[in-house]
Amino acid sequence: MKDSFGLVSSEFDIALRTITENDLENLRVWKNAHRFAFFYQEIITPEQQIQWFQGYQARANDYMFIVHRAEQTIGCMGFRLLDQYADIYNVIRADPNHPGAMGNAMRLLCSFIATGFTRDIRARVLVNNPARRWYQHNGFIELIYHDTFVEVQLDWSRFQPCPFEKIQSRRQP
Repeated sequence: MKDSFGLVSSEFDIALRTITENDLENLRVWKNAHRFAFFYQEIITPEQQIQWFQGYQARANDYMFIVHRAEQTIGCMGFRLLDQYADIYNVIRADPNHPGAMGNAMRLLCSFIATGFTRDIRARVLVNNPARRWYQHNGFIELIYHDTFVEVQLDWSRFQPCPFEKIQSRRQP
């Protein structure tokens, strides 16, 4: 079981909250709709999503968040601790009607990671994914090039952390 919590910043109207079982269908639909931007490109079934969630619940250093802006759900993003760094994953903008909001959410997420975990924050992005430019725009630099993907890392000389508050809520079932 994981503790459920949220992150909010006084700088902008973005909130992150850890996922619950109630979010699984949205996560599945969003991932399937954007599957060609990710390493796993097969259609995810409801059963596979439940299986993923059960594994997620068992991993202590894996965090997935729903992104909210002005009480609207606009996407998701997560991170997991791997080999002394934080690996950002499953960044999905589900609602395009909020320009800049996912960038603010990433800033909030990275501020949280740097405060409690590590300042070494990375992501892996497929070479043909337009999100490569988005990561660069949001303070990441391309670090290591592979045949099919690029590893990006948060550049602290370009990143401005934001103040945030962690809000505890009920334990997830």
